[in-house]
Amino acid sequence: MAYVGRVFRPGVTLTLRASATSPIDASALPLDQFVELDEAAIAKLEVRIAYQSVPLGDIFVVRGGHSASVRVDGALTHVHGLGTNLATGELAIEGSVGDRVGAGMTGGRIYVAGSVGDDAGIAMRGGVLEVDGDAGDRLGAAGPGGRRGMTGGEIVVRGSVGAEAGTRSRRGLIVIGGSTGANLARDIIAGTAVVFGRVGPEPGRGNKRGTIIATGGIDIPATYRLACTFEPPFVRLLMTYLVRQFDMTVGDDVVSGRFRRHCGDAGVPGRGEILEWVRA
Repeated sequence: MAYVGRVFRPGVTLTLRASATSPIDASALPLDQFVELDEAAIAKLEVRIAYQSVPLGDIFVVRGGHSASVRVDGALTHVHGLGTNLATGELAIEGSVGDRVGAGMTGGRIYVAGSVGDDAGIAMRGGVLEVDGDAGDRLGAAGPGGRRGMTGGEIVVRGSVGAEAGTRSRRGLIVIGGSTGANLARDIIAGTAVVFGRVGPEPGRGNKRGTIIATGGIDIPATYRLACTFEPPFVRLLMTYLVRQFDMTVGDDVVSGRFRRHCGDAGVPGRGEILEWVRA
């Protein structure tokens, strides 16, 4: 497991004992408290499966303790809520995983060497969530019944994402290497969404002060108006940051490119913007 520029060395490893057929809810695991617990104490922590609480050690083989660096591996697509409310430390997930990864996290770093399900990073307030594969619906959006999506932090998904990414976000950065589903950044108050693939239908509805940067194609809603075509300095800085911090592949023609600035959403009215890359 490697992050950009350094090697990840887990102090605690959780290995799923067998492929799960029933959903496993790991949202109550206090991962950032593992630094205070030995192997036996970690194994006694509880997760929920089939509507009952069971010791973590019954579901996962636990190795190591007293560390804020945790690795989870196995067939994890039925495991949900990993990294919920993470405040410090590092979580590396080897392979694809279920829903609600990093929900409500306030700090630390989560790396997923695979894809994630729905509701990854919902109500996120800080930290970094990095996904090598795809993500489902409502990435970085508001939780069920919630009024706010992510209010801080950074989410990077190298693949494609589903619908409603960034809905009701207040701050923060979402970067999507592939395409998006419908309603990207709906009712966004502030924050930035960068999409290198094709943006799905109806982006930026209800945008008040947010920014969508589209380099792979976008249909601009009728409620936006073209303001100008320019070379935004902050886009150059942001693209350079993504290359250096996350090893993203960004062409020089995008880094130093020209963008059409569309202002909206006029239906709010809002002062948001969609920056559409202009091919040379």
